[in-house]
Amino acid sequence: MTVRRMAAGVAAAAGIAAAVCGTEPAQADPLPQLPPFGTTLFTFGDANFCAGAISVALEAAPRAPGHVLAHVTPTGYLNGPCGNHVSLGWLGSQGLRSADVYVHSDGRPGRTETTDLWVGMGVAKIMAASWPMQGNFAEWYLYVP
Repeated sequence: MTVRRMAAGVAAAAGIAAAVCGTEPAQADPLPQLPPFGTTLFTFGDANFCAGAISVALEAAPRAPGHVLAHVTPTGYLNGPCGNHVSLGWLGSQGLRSADVYVHSDGRPGRTETTDLWVGMGVAKIMAASWPMQGNFAEWYLYVP
């Protein structure tokens, strides 16, 4: 009887270890955020005066406290191909910082550029705008885990 209980205990421990140490990709923590002006930048491209839109999405970086991933995606330009520099600026517990991302596309959505922002844990503000400033801007108020 003791051998059966020991075997059952070993099997249970192996199952728990497999569940904890599985090979699934890391999931990002939820990122509570408020974007009062939306998450899309409407702008003119860097050539041919082509008008376009750029979508910006934020998520917490998996297993990296204080880091936010910014996904910048051009959704297409009229009279493209065109591109834009997108300037990201943030203020968090790590201070005031900024980063630039360049996106390029034709009339269809382009490739998403992802950049890691070291914001710090706690309350933060992130802003995004095309550079040079040719359209609206977007901003987020968020809590970074």
